Amino acid sequence: MANISGLVKTTGAYKIVKGDKENGRLSHAYFLLAHDGEYLTDYLKAFAKLITCKEIDACKICRSCRLIEKGGYSDVIFLPKNGETVTVDDVNFLIEESYIKPIESDKKLFVITNAQTMSAVVQNKLLKTLEEPPANVHILIGSTSEFPILQTVKSRVKRIEIGGYSDQVLYETLIKEYPDGDKLRGAIACGDGTVGMAIALYGDAKLSLITDLAVDMLVNMKSSREVLKYSNKITSAKVDLNEFLSITELLLRDMLAGFSGKADLIKNLSSYEKLKTAQGYSVGAIIYALDKITEAYKRKKFNAGDGMLLEWLLFQILEGKFKWQKS
Repeated sequence: MANISGLVKTTGAYKIVKGDKENGRLSHAYFLLAHDGEYLTDYLKAFAKLITCKEIDACKICRSCRLIEKGGYSDVIFLPKNGETVTVDDVNFLIEESYIKPIESDKKLFVITNAQTMSAVVQNKLLKTLEEPPANVHILIGSTSEFPILQTVKSRVKRIEIGGYSDQVLYETLIKEYPDGDKLRGAIACGDGTVGMAIALYGDAKLSLITDLAVDMLVNMKSSREVLKYSNKITSAKVDLNEFLSITELLLRDMLAGFSGKADLIKNLSSYEKLKTAQGYSVGAIIYALDKITEAYKRKKFNAGDGMLLEWLLFQILEGKFKWQKS
């Protein structure tokens, strides 16, 4: 399993809560916004250990840390109790339980996962406890989106956020468990900076297909007459255009690194061996193509049709080759 705990400790969100604890100023309620829904509960466990552990930083070996990891520590209660949706019954339970003193610790912590599922009725019911919780009671709310959360809730909590990680951090975290380096780099490049997406794409058979299509296009597309051929080939494979753009960008950056004598920066070595045979690419042509990929992302945001956008991009890549051959 990915070292989520180690990753979380590198984040600004973790350092904020750790600093609060160190200064004796733990907030009565934190709202954690984490875009990695696959591992939201693991993130929340890391913060629960930090808040509850008697050490300044979570030690991971004491009784509370070990039991929180297993979801069995009496003074840390995870909600919802059943299913994935936080209900009125869950909030009623929290309110009643908050008046019962902790059993093993000097504090009691309620952890609400998937807060984005809370209806307005549920959130309103929670407001009074958020504003004036009983002594030594803390509430940690985790959500993958803040849009469903009422402003009245957000105004009563301390907001912290875990965004995307850098490609290098994800690679170093995942490489031992997912040892195909080229495949992992491609998965990370196509992802959104989260562990969950990188792992999902690593196991996606289409990632290799997209890479092969992009390599084929870059190496073998030599004239404007072939643009429609390659556009149809890519479209008929039913690949996600964003993933195709990400992989093509990665391959072009590898070409740029190789052609510039910076082989240590190449991420996909096996594909680069094929890309070395591509003809007509200069450094200028590659930079031109990378600029056009950036423009393609922007055009896609404005609802440009995928088929027409793909044809436009392939023409631009060819145009760059011819333009820089003449210059």
